[in-house]
Amino acid sequence: MTEDRPGPLARRYRLLSVAGSGGMGTVWRARDELLDRDVAVKEIRLPDGTTGPERAALGRRLLAEARATAALRHPGVVTVHDVLVERGRPWIVMEFHASRSLSRLVDERGPLGVRRTAEIGAAVLSVLRAAHAAGIAHRDVKPGNVLVRDDDGRVLLTDFGLALRAEHDRDEQHDRDAGDGIEGSPAYLPPERVGGLPGGPASDLWSLGATLYAAVEGTSPFLRPHALGSMVAVLLGDYPPPERAGALAPVIEGLLRRDPDERLPADEVARLLDAAARPDEPLVPRPRGPDRPGRPGLRRPRTGAVASVAALAVLTAGLGTWAARWTAVGQGDAAVAADPLVELVPYREMDAYAVRVPAGWRAERRGAVMRWRDGESGRGLRIAPAPGDPLAGLRAAERAAVAEGRRPGYLRVRLGPGPGPRDGAVWEFTWRGAGGGRHVACTRASGYELCFTAPESLWRPDRRLHDRILASFRTGSAPER
Repeated sequence: MTEDRPGPLARRYRLLSVAGSGGMGTVWRARDELLDRDVAVKEIRLPDGTTGPERAALGRRLLAEARATAALRHPGVVTVHDVLVERGRPWIVMEFHASRSLSRLVDERGPLGVRRTAEIGAAVLSVLRAAHAAGIAHRDVKPGNVLVRDDDGRVLLTDFGLALRAEHDRDEQHDRDAGDGIEGSPAYLPPERVGGLPGGPASDLWSLGATLYAAVEGTSPFLRPHALGSMVAVLLGDYPPPERAGALAPVIEGLLRRDPDERLPADEVARLLDAAARPDEPLVPRPRGPDRPGRPGLRRPRTGAVASVAALAVLTAGLGTWAARWTAVGQGDAAVAADPLVELVPYREMDAYAVRVPAGWRAERRGAVMRWRDGESGRGLRIAPAPGDPLAGLRAAERAAVAEGRRPGYLRVRLGPGPGPRDGAVWEFTWRGAGGGRHVACTRASGYELCFTAPESLWRPDRRLHDRILASFRTGSAPER
């Protein structure tokens, strides 16, 4: 590494590589040099323009997250080791698990089977029931916050960053009213949360239903190209009926009811998930009974439903609240979904390759190397010939970059075989330039290297743009997609 790389946090935790990222910041794999063990360190990145009172409120929320997580004694909850403020930002030090998120598993492998989805759902439900019994609502249940360990398949629910105790003191309520807005990922927010209400255990169960749908169907039921579209779909209960869910369909449909009082209770969800994990048992939903109002049986929301006058009033109020108060901290999946609005136009390099690039980016040629730059955002794309073994070539490029000190603060995210062509390889890393953090993803395959660069703060929404550009790349005279 270079001399510019910062020392350990609190003279103890040395950052090694990026393990994941989300609406609240970045999770690093790190080394606790005092106890000689790997840990996960969550870096909270505050939005630009955050005021002093908002920073203080976020700091109190961070401490509340650590306390809420530490208060739970459950094998599906990640243990919190430490909380600190350094380099102008708060950090949480947690137990490290070599794992992948449920969203990443679905991206890599496609939709999961009914039995495995039911097992994961039962594990998440167990954590939620323990949290609810302790007076804690998670408030951000989604595939990105469900971790599956690589070695034994153990399931964990992480990121209690939006968790709140059921009993709040006046200062905590003021913090939320003054600066928090309605946060979380729009495609996984229940209708009452979109409408501006705080939500509770039934809200977490709705989000669990959306998570189960995404796992078994391969996509979120309410994800639309823009956050507002997702919220409209949530409020209207407008989603495609599940096609692959099988025995999970009664659970999903029972949890995605718009009225919290009509959703399946946790004990019934647990029974149905257990039955779905053991398909030899019959799956029959039980009536509610007089102590919990609601219709017996299951009802599927009608796709393309037209809202009533009352629903439209709630819709208007909810969207107004979101438009006025939705903070950068809580953008979540909407940021990822927004990039399809970026127009891609075809470019052909003689008979060498074809690719689609963002419209309006300035093109520049240097010999056989083509570059495109977006002057406003600082994003860029470079395509160059790269003969030889892709993985060996990227490893050599990394060694040269580190040895020559051309990437101050260099941190590897990943380096290894990549998706797509069997001979492909990918090198992803971050570094600190004069204008701030940069995120770079370089892919080599079929004799070419494609490198996409973006400011670190934009990488999450730009990842989908990077993937679309990469998917359009074709060598030879084949037409681009």
